[in-house]
Amino acid sequence: MNAWVISACVLAGTALLTALGLHLLTASFWRVEKRLKSLSRNDNSQQEANPFERSARFAPVASVLECTGRYSALERLLNRAGLNWRPDEYAAAWGAGGLILAIAGWLLLGPLAAAAAIIIAFAGGWLTLVALQISRLRQFENQLADALMLVASSLRSGYGLLRALQAIRDEMKPPISLEFGKVLDETAVGLGMPEALTNLVHRVPLPDLEIAVTAILIQLDVGGNLAEVIEIVAATVRERQRIRAEVDTLTAEGRLSGVILFILPIAMAIIISFLNPTYMVTLVQTSLGHLLIFCAAVCQLIGGFVIKRMLEVDF
Repeated sequence: MNAWVISACVLAGTALLTALGLHLLTASFWRVEKRLKSLSRNDNSQQEANPFERSARFAPVASVLECTGRYSALERLLNRAGLNWRPDEYAAAWGAGGLILAIAGWLLLGPLAAAAAIIIAFAGGWLTLVALQISRLRQFENQLADALMLVASSLRSGYGLLRALQAIRDEMKPPISLEFGKVLDETAVGLGMPEALTNLVHRVPLPDLEIAVTAILIQLDVGGNLAEVIEIVAATVRERQRIRAEVDTLTAEGRLSGVILFILPIAMAIIISFLNPTYMVTLVQTSLGHLLIFCAAVCQLIGGFVIKRMLEVDF
């Protein structure tokens, strides 16, 4: 049995390492290719493009993603997370990792453990992307007010809007410098400023950014003092961020309670296993125990989701 476990894990690990190796070998080419396509196509053409036209390294995986309508969604999520992975590469590595966990769980603990491993692998890969996206959006949001004030100062100094956006690209840190750099790249190849700013909102779906871009586009159409408008928008963004920080402070206790309630059963199971290894043998080695563990995990996820929804406040 141990030999089968080792062989299966080695096989699945080889597939995972192959996917990672291909990504590392082609990462530089993919960054250039993706940058050129983002400049030569709009979002609609990217979503309608055939996956094989995107130079997919794992054609069967890309075909499955396209058939299920997930290729464009995964590509958009990877871009928002700031990862230079192709969707087929990430899905292949994701699947290989899930295969390792599923085979090991099946051979060591049984079919229920394999099912739980698949769920964990799927949720883990998706939640990783979501967490990276949220982190990147939060960084962008924290930089937005300062970027708007930099634009307003540049405009008051006599610079045009393009030169003001270039100041963001040159003087600020990622991710906001990278995103506004894409806006400048798109205008450099002939795309209009309204279209480039609209694409920015599509890439970075933040309400504060949408407010700022809408104000800029309206002011470009009707004319007027753009610097004053941007300063007002920057003040609005700062006020929204202040209110959001107050809400986060008021809900910190509830969020901490949710984290503790989520981690406590897992921590207690680990501690009991070390202190008294025979105490949880029945729970781990029987089918009924596996079913109870699976039900407990599902209840934990449902409880965490409910607590999260209770503490969310929409602005």
